[in-house]
Amino acid sequence: MKKLGFIGLGNMGKGMALNLTKAGYQLIVYDIRPGPVQELVKAGAKAAGSPREVAENSEVVITMVTSSPHVEQLMFGDDGILAGLKKGNIIIDMSTIDPIVTRKVAAAAADKGIDMMDAPVSGAPPKAADGTLSIMVGGKKQLFDQCKPILDVMGEKVIHVGEVGMGEVVKLANNLAAATAGVGLFEGFLFGVKLGADPKVLYEVMSASSGNSWVLQTRVPYPNVIPGSPANDDFAPGFTADLMAKDLGLILSAAEATNIPLLAGSLTRQLVEAARAAGYGSKDWSVIARVIQQLAGE
Repeated sequence: MKKLGFIGLGNMGKGMALNLTKAGYQLIVYDIRPGPVQELVKAGAKAAGSPREVAENSEVVITMVTSSPHVEQLMFGDDGILAGLKKGNIIIDMSTIDPIVTRKVAAAAADKGIDMMDAPVSGAPPKAADGTLSIMVGGKKQLFDQCKPILDVMGEKVIHVGEVGMGEVVKLANNLAAATAGVGLFEGFLFGVKLGADPKVLYEVMSASSGNSWVLQTRVPYPNVIPGSPANDDFAPGFTADLMAKDLGLILSAAEATNIPLLAGSLTRQLVEAARAAGYGSKDWSVIARVIQQLAGE
């Protein structure tokens, strides 16, 4: 088995790294917070003091952090990943970031003879913990085939989507579709409830009709209609409004740069920003339903 490094042990990364240790991989880990590092050490991993130390002791380095600047900070500089990896080593960045940054890092890695794939994920922390994420992978097909056994430990659906950077593009397109569909769903429920419909009846009818969707099955905006909806627990996350705002920012920036009009996406971002301004940034992104309800006087 290849020696693996894992950097970024947050809500998603910790579960993903734990699954790799359970699968028998030799793992060396780094995070700026000591707590999750110690949890991984107890599970059999080794701790590193820097990204470079992770790279120096790994054949494949996996990164899972929250933003483009964080990825660049990890990769570059005297203490960065690229300073520690050797020719023929591999980087798998599983963060959701700007595809332009992904391609910049991949080019710098290629100059050193290091291969890179981007492999962002879809799924909440429970799916990270039980290894059932969806993973969208951009990179050389041969490299994908070589690394797929590693990715299979973390995801139940692992899809090669094209060249490096395309993982980010496909992931962001998916999030755009989910978020804008959410706005339509939340308005549909608001319309029905305000005119006297029972939310449970609305759910039953939509589930059997053209209003059915993944968002309906996971994020009904009224409590106690379906199990597991964030609305049941004051919109506990899930995927936070702060993270959705980050992704929508990446999407709209790329769309502006390529002259793509995203009308529904722009409105959705405004609703997410309104939720954050109201203090809901750490709640599930579906808290935008509350913003919509408040606008209607609920």
